[in-house]
Amino acid sequence: QTVVVNPLPVVSYAGLSSSYCINDTFPVTLNGTPVGGTFSGPGISGAFFTPSDAGVGTHDVIYTYTDNNGCTNADTQQVTVNGLTALILSGLSASYCEDDTNGVLLAGTPAGGSFSGAGVTGNVFVPADAGAGIHDITYTHTDGNSCTNSVTETVVVNELPVVSFSGLAPEYCEDAAQVQLSGSPSGGTFDGLGITGNTFNPTTAGVGTHSIVYEYTDGNGCTNSV
Repeated sequence: QTVVVNPLPVVSYAGLSSSYCINDTFPVTLNGTPVGGTFSGPGISGAFFTPSDAGVGTHDVIYTYTDNNGCTNADTQQVTVNGLTALILSGLSASYCEDDTNGVLLAGTPAGGSFSGAGVTGNVFVPADAGAGIHDITYTHTDGNSCTNSVTETVVVNELPVVSFSGLAPEYCEDAAQVQLSGSPSGGTFDGLGITGNTFNPTTAGVGTHSIVYEYTDGNGCTNSV
């Protein structure tokens, strides 16, 4: 009797890199040779491998092919899906005032990343440059596996309170009676020659041109004056 022992088909596939990052959500197209086989393994859907679906770790991705003789062979390749480095952004307070021109030094851990957002130059955040509003400040870092992660903190830059006062005439005689001043919003303080509390006394101020200031600090710690 004659018997035929058929060789196994030569099987291979292309398209898979040796490593990816866990936040790679794009599907990678795989091409098997000969065509007509099937792919299997974590993150596989049809002929596509999606790193984020596979999860962190080292995985076997297999291409299996069966020829017309019923002989089956497979090509197995290993792929590593790397996790992201945990990041910390520090240096920011929760809120600032829009007239704050002092630069806030930002720090990122691990070091070596970059900062971005309104009011950010290099690693310095200036509230006055950002302007009033709610802003996202982001620290972005790429690790040794070429995986990029970012962390974002939200900071509020508060507007200055709108301040005014009334009760002061443009001029007085030096023997005029003292006058009562009223500040808005209430709760601020008056300052200047002839001021006692919220009253202005022309006699105490004396002859001349004087500046009377009303200053108010709101609940956000932001101060304005008129």
